[in-house]
Amino acid sequence: MNGTSSVQLGKVLGGIVLGILWVLCFLYISPTLVIDFGAGLVMSFKLFCIIVGLLIIIGYHIFYASSPGTTKLSLTAILTITWLSMIIFYPFKDPANEAAGAVGFFALIIGLAVCVLWVHFFSDEIA
Repeated sequence: MNGTSSVQLGKVLGGIVLGILWVLCFLYISPTLVIDFGAGLVMSFKLFCIIVGLLIIIGYHIFYASSPGTTKLSLTAILTITWLSMIIFYPFKDPANEAAGAVGFFALIIGLAVCVLWVHFFSDEIA
């Protein structure tokens, strides 16, 4: 970020709070709860909260006016929180989990992306 743009700390902190709340939807909402919309339409409450939470995060970053650097920093912080939560809470060693290998591969790729994004923010600008 160059010297003319300043980071709006409020947007970044708001994004971090929204990211933590979104991760809590994955952790603490029971997958057995359902929403019955009628006419045979049934949806998992957990999936509904995850989708609505993601739409709230996207809308927050679209409609909260700030510099592009602030938006990128906020989204990088949310990606970091999500990635760390996946690394900490996902059951990689569960023998019944058939997708553990694929999730592990994508965890490595996302970890690389997180590192590259933070290097961008912590690197010195060359003028």
